[in-house]
Amino acid sequence: MSHERVGPQVARLAHLLGVAPEELHELADVPDADLRVLHGQVSHAMFALGQRQFARIAGLSATLPGAVAGKLAEKFLPPQLAARVAELLEPDRARDLVGRVSLPYLADLALALDPVRSRPVVRAIPPARIGQVAGELFRRSEHAVFAEFVAAVDVAALEAALDVATPADLVAVLPLLEWNERLDQVMVRLNDARVLEIVSGLGAEDLAELAVAMDVTPLRPILGAIDAEVVAEVARVLFAAGDHVAMAELARAIEPAMLLVALGVAGDDDLLRLLPLLPVEVREGLPGAWGVSA
Repeated sequence: MSHERVGPQVARLAHLLGVAPEELHELADVPDADLRVLHGQVSHAMFALGQRQFARIAGLSATLPGAVAGKLAEKFLPPQLAARVAELLEPDRARDLVGRVSLPYLADLALALDPVRSRPVVRAIPPARIGQVAGELFRRSEHAVFAEFVAAVDVAALEAALDVATPADLVAVLPLLEWNERLDQVMVRLNDARVLEIVSGLGAEDLAELAVAMDVTPLRPILGAIDAEVVAEVARVLFAAGDHVAMAELARAIEPAMLLVALGVAGDDDLLRLLPLLPVEVREGLPGAWGVSA
């Protein structure tokens, strides 16, 4: 069984335990929320068992020059052990150390960090370095790991991270995020060039997948740049799948003119199923027979 087939949360737990993902294949059907809880429990148990040792190493690292501590950590500390040590460091010290180790090692460390205990350390890392680590995690398809640290970083760091995401990365990671005001700010502040880059890389299947997986209302800056032909194709995909609920959610995030394009490719049965699902405010924006009395 491959890394992808067992799922990102099982793979992350395997990384923490130092075993191959396929060895945990029996956990493949466990919900992601339960796997996150299990990961936290295992991490806590591992941390408790070695806390005294981790504290001694953290204390030693605080007395060494940053360049020396970074080289020693990368040479002699496995990422799982380094993660426990990092969680005990003062944020300023951790900020210095993350600039002294290689990017692959830092990404390995991110995979092993506890998202809650490491929050002060993560918040201290410069946005540019956060972007570099995010890029490495995306390259490894570790989107679930990235999503768990979003709550710990500010808008500048989020922008740096999402700026290196490919359209395929966005399709994978956006449904995993717990949306908040900071993410809204990042979406609103996307410049025209970035929006065009994202839109150019997203096909109708990708957009339909997002509509099924999440509330797409925060993606209005992106959806507003999609042309009518793509909107029609997204609608065809959703209608063919019988997913009228997802189409109704998408209708809330697109302009009335684009919704009319989507309705234009709907069959009679699709219309009967979709129109009652549309919020009143959406239907009020439609002309004539499409309106609230439909």
